[in-house]
Amino acid sequence: MWTRTHCLWRSVSRQANHLLSRHLCTSNVLPARIFADRENQFAHGILMESLKPYQVLRSTDGGEHKELPSSERFLQPQSNASAADLYAAFLSLVQDCSRLGLQVSDVRYDAFARCYCEQLHRLTDEQLLGSLQALGELPTPDSTKTHNYMELWNTLDIECCRRIEGWSSAQLLLVSDAWYRLGLARIGEYVWLALKKLGRKVRKLPPEQLVQAMFLCNLLRRPVFEMFDFELNLARCVDQMTLGELGVMAMGFFKTQTPIRNPELLAQIYQRLGSELDTVEDIPLVALLKVLRYSSKLPQVEPLNRLLCELEHQVERVSLLACLHMALLGCDLQTCNDVLVERILLRFERELESARLKDVERICLVMALFNINSSSGVETRLAKRLPDLLRQRLDEILRHPRCFTNCLQFLTMRGIHDMELLGVALSPRFLQHAYRTGLPGREYFHLDAFARLLGPEVYQGPLLSDRQLQQMGRLYTQYIPERDGRFRLNSTDRILLEIREAASLLHRHLSFKHVLPHYERCDLVLCYDHRQRKALPLSADVGEDYNGVILTRRHLLGESKAQDDQVASIVIVIAGWNNTIRAKNRFTGQMDMKLRQLRQLGHQPVVIYWHEWRELENATDRQNFLRRRLSQVAKI
Repeated sequence: MWTRTHCLWRSVSRQANHLLSRHLCTSNVLPARIFADRENQFAHGILMESLKPYQVLRSTDGGEHKELPSSERFLQPQSNASAADLYAAFLSLVQDCSRLGLQVSDVRYDAFARCYCEQLHRLTDEQLLGSLQALGELPTPDSTKTHNYMELWNTLDIECCRRIEGWSSAQLLLVSDAWYRLGLARIGEYVWLALKKLGRKVRKLPPEQLVQAMFLCNLLRRPVFEMFDFELNLARCVDQMTLGELGVMAMGFFKTQTPIRNPELLAQIYQRLGSELDTVEDIPLVALLKVLRYSSKLPQVEPLNRLLCELEHQVERVSLLACLHMALLGCDLQTCNDVLVERILLRFERELESARLKDVERICLVMALFNINSSSGVETRLAKRLPDLLRQRLDEILRHPRCFTNCLQFLTMRGIHDMELLGVALSPRFLQHAYRTGLPGREYFHLDAFARLLGPEVYQGPLLSDRQLQQMGRLYTQYIPERDGRFRLNSTDRILLEIREAASLLHRHLSFKHVLPHYERCDLVLCYDHRQRKALPLSADVGEDYNGVILTRRHLLGESKAQDDQVASIVIVIAGWNNTIRAKNRFTGQMDMKLRQLRQLGHQPVVIYWHEWRELENATDRQNFLRRRLSQVAKI
């Protein structure tokens, strides 16, 4: 096995060297339209095709550049020429570049480019806008830093910024559209500064200007001072917008990491999307699903469930990416529609070869989190195919190594593991590639623990160092709760403390321990001798807290008692609301795996659900409940 792992890593390493050298050779050359992408183009198309008065450049805006008579006045620039003559000469230069197929960086254009930049401040607003349009008609330069091209757009950017305070909202948006078409919206300063000015009066913008301003936020992926104003205005005019326009708004909320906090607005979006599912296009659908997932809390569970049911009939109509986001919609609230997820998994099974590694990672998350066991068994078939698929995606793995390690972690929750891939992921060279600086991510804590629990007879590959495990134990495990006020207690912490206080009246020597340190929360440990019918103190071998070490029976009981089947190591585990699938009689994949691993170590897990503990009214009820549960599970 280990020889095969080395062979696989050597294959990965060869491709890594090739890809990294290719990256180093090209990383300083940015295509001028680098930020154009399909999602933004679609959103811009919504603005272009609308009959509403969006401030976008159309064929007659900024002056249509009709064919000018051949003129080479730009070869002999005159700094004292009028602004109109300079502008006309610039248009002639653009036509000359296009006609001859020359880059603007050609030496013959140097003198005019320098003169035009010096005199640019004399142009009228219309000529300035026309210059931006004309710049987009030049042959595509190799880089935004191309000689003359950079000087021209940079000077235009400075001049546009200088005029911001004197321009109306409509003019700000129109010029911003010109910068978007150039592909320079995120590189220059103008769009950001224009957006900051618009942000001061977002609440008063008409619907079309609100949508266009949010489109710019989406482009820049930067929020203005108060994104809540977008939400307030949207709540007032949501009924005046098409679903496509709502999709543009959703893109902006999601890309600026701004959740929608207004429950009435969320309800309206749920209702609109549900009523227009048969006609909504993929990109607005994905954008709306993203922002609904990001924004929904417990009060939205009911409309979320309704939408999941309505989405069942859309699986075959929409793209695979849209299907993926349909499956992800309920993840944050552990809300699963089994019929919908099964249909999506069947779609992925048919089209798996066309899925990106990032999409494979997310569908693995869905299978792992929801812990679904469908009648068709598609989740098992799909999970078993994925290791071989990952072997064919070495290029993608090198570009997105953390997607690869996350896939492996999610597959282990489904009971699927591949020794070769596990060995590659845990090898020091790959770990260094995935996390060049700092501590490895939490998924490595899980993979290392999984490999150790397989045992040296099964897994003989590399593991994390003791120092790394200790650092992870301190960083990735939550504090042990106490009532001393050092830490703020959440609801699960309070339940843990209440259970310890109630159980301590029944048994002594109860302790909070991270038995499985790769899971954040600690559990309550009770060691019980059935012969003596009493609880035992923990062994001195247990070690200090937060050390990242998996606690076996030897750690808890000591060497002498670890093999005694009359001595039980009982682990009381709290199943919080986020450890179970809502309205389903099953745990999440992570919780299910935790219980399996506890049993694998020889411990006896006793699960107490948060809601059943909350129903107990007094101390007597709690003690009686614990007696029954410990008797049922651990025979105490």
